[in-house]
Amino acid sequence: MKDCILFFAKYPMPGEVKTRLAEGSFPELAAEFYATFVEDKLEELLAECSSDIIVCFAPEKAGGAMRDWLGSELRYIGQKGTDLGRRMENAFREAFFMGYERVVLVGSDIPALSASILQEALDSLTPEQPCIGPADDGGYYCIGFHKLGFIPDVFKNMEWSTDLVLQQTVSILEDKGMQYHELPPLADTDTIEDVETMVALGTSGPLKPRSLALARKLVGA
Repeated sequence: MKDCILFFAKYPMPGEVKTRLAEGSFPELAAEFYATFVEDKLEELLAECSSDIIVCFAPEKAGGAMRDWLGSELRYIGQKGTDLGRRMENAFREAFFMGYERVVLVGSDIPALSASILQEALDSLTPEQPCIGPADDGGYYCIGFHKLGFIPDVFKNMEWSTDLVLQQTVSILEDKGMQYHELPPLADTDTIEDVETMVALGTSGPLKPRSLALARKLVGA
């Protein structure tokens, strides 16, 4: 069975990525932290995941810049759509068109995301059962579908970037009579407070040394 992981990422342009994080610091430093974290996380997942990983990048025209940043040996598809939901839906459709049967989509700012969690997500997928990974801000960091059980309605008419996203998504799945596999809840790195939590964990936490050093700069530690 063909599996793939859609890794949603933005080109790290200062002022365009981690804007909430930059509010408590500097846009350039926030972008550098994000870029370094993405590099660290991709290196980890590529080494430990047996499934294909496809980097889904934004903006759509940044293909050349993404390859210059992360390397031409990775697989890339541009995010297509006018809002996050449409971009996610289109990424799933493209993966299914490419022949993948089990597909999970993950964010690129989840420190504790691991290969074992992603494998759990993929293994849980059936035509009758999607999966979802709750984030601690009321959204989700991962969502996955089997090709024969894809429900695009979960990407439509959602209040993105609010604490209602997970609740709204689960309601749609339940309304359609779908059971879903719930992954362990994880935190992202949207705010200075999120980064402070990671810094407090130090080298025993999920941040790799380069990312941890920049995180300490962000919070003034």
